[in-house]
Amino acid sequence: MISRDELMHHRLQAWLRENKCDDIEYLGEYEDTLGIMKHWYRIAEHEVSVDCIEDLELVDAESDPV
Repeated sequence: MISRDELMHHRLQAWLRENKCDDIEYLGEYEDTLGIMKHWYRIAEHEVSVDCIEDLELVDAESDPV
């Protein structure tokens, strides 16, 4: 069975293929501080491993009231 982290990675990869976004970028797979291989993403200015990403929700910035 696929793990939760692998499922999120596949969801993010599918989303990135279908959408253009400058705030999300796949950085690759490399070790975390404990030496465990994980998929890493840049979200805005933050580098996070896939296990830190809980969900993917689109927010339309243009519709937010000022």
